[in-house]
Amino acid sequence: MYFIGVDGGGTKTEFLLTDDQGLILASYRAGSTSYKHVGMPECIRILKSGIEAMERMKEELKKEAAGVCFALPNFGESKEADRILEEEIAGNFEGYQTMLVNDSEVGWAGSLGLSPGMNLVAGTGSIVFGKDDKGNTARAGGWSDYFSDEGSCNWLGKKTMELFSKESDGRVDRGPLLEIMRESFKLGDDFDMIDIFERDYQNNRTSTAGLQKLLLQAARQGDRGAVKLYQEAARELAACVLAVYRRMEHKGSMRMSYSGGLFHAGAFVLEPLREALKEYPIQMEAPLFSPVQGAVLLAAERFAGVRETKRLKRAWQET
Repeated sequence: MYFIGVDGGGTKTEFLLTDDQGLILASYRAGSTSYKHVGMPECIRILKSGIEAMERMKEELKKEAAGVCFALPNFGESKEADRILEEEIAGNFEGYQTMLVNDSEVGWAGSLGLSPGMNLVAGTGSIVFGKDDKGNTARAGGWSDYFSDEGSCNWLGKKTMELFSKESDGRVDRGPLLEIMRESFKLGDDFDMIDIFERDYQNNRTSTAGLQKLLLQAARQGDRGAVKLYQEAARELAACVLAVYRRMEHKGSMRMSYSGGLFHAGAFVLEPLREALKEYPIQMEAPLFSPVQGAVLLAAERFAGVRETKRLKRAWQET
């Protein structure tokens, strides 16, 4: 049997095809499948392009009734949109066994290999998903890129702009971020940044999230305001972790993995995150597998059973 994992996101979507021995046969990367940002037709078009890429590698996929796990942003947050998504998946992927989950679930499935615990994702957006040993699930954060996603790269991108404006005004001590922004955008006048942001960033969460990279440069150069923003982001993320932790049924310590572009900031975010969680029996650890491998594991569990997932995990750990 074959399994296809689809890890949809606000920036990119990854596809992975494996056989039932865990051998990776094909992979494919496409754009965002967040229907709120690209529209439902474009979301489905991208999903079809990815599955078609898998079919070019293995023509017998449909004949084998391959299992596919589609993990998509926003799924589970709107009854009407969920209904449309389910209908579109059923209508466009006949011949496959399909399942739909929120993309946060495959982050957990991959990072902990389907074991009880929590996964914190902080990339373009942010969210925490957890599952205990009784199968209870909970999530926190990730409500909306307009009023939630605290601690994410998109959230920090906006905070980067706020700090730049404050340093420019002299409302806070000026640090390296001011010159980094001036040089990066070739500013003749700091106020030029208003037009640049409103034209190129305001309605593009991916681009806004990219501004966090400039904040990281500033933090590495000793900008105290930038360092404080990473500490603030860590506290927001810790609040999400603890919200899920308190809703789980467990005894003793609980595992928590983390993934997403924000963690390229390393100690700037990880150290204050550990500090915020130190009073709780939460065991932080690097992810075992990627989110798209998590999607494969969920497909294998649903359509072939637990024994199959153990085989896949063993094969990946040995390679």
